[in-house]
Amino acid sequence: MRNFKAIGANCLDLSMIREREPDLRRHPRAWVSWPVTVKSGDRSFDLQTINLSPFGAKVRLTEPVFEPGTPAQLHFQPPDGQPLDVHAIVWRKDPDGSAFFFIGVEGNEFSFPIGSSS
Repeated sequence: MRNFKAIGANCLDLSMIREREPDLRRHPRAWVSWPVTVKSGDRSFDLQTINLSPFGAKVRLTEPVFEPGTPAQLHFQPPDGQPLDVHAIVWRKDPDGSAFFFIGVEGNEFSFPIGSSS
């Protein structure tokens, strides 16, 4: 018979180690909380960003709504700039939200906030 308590302890230790791993992302992230409307099919959600990069964004969700691969239209409302509309797909779903990968966007097509702002 397996010892589930030991397995749970090992998983906990592994997650603690993962939190200390360096960030190996290819593109910088700005930790911003901007209003964003996500439209997919006949559904529309008024949400907030968690972070933003030149090629994607993570959007806060309290429950998983989108499956990876789902196409979406994102409408950003930066506090100090022009609205931005991009086509995207759901790249990943995490416990705190969904990560979107922008489709057909070049990194130099819009100004990217460096550092944190809200």
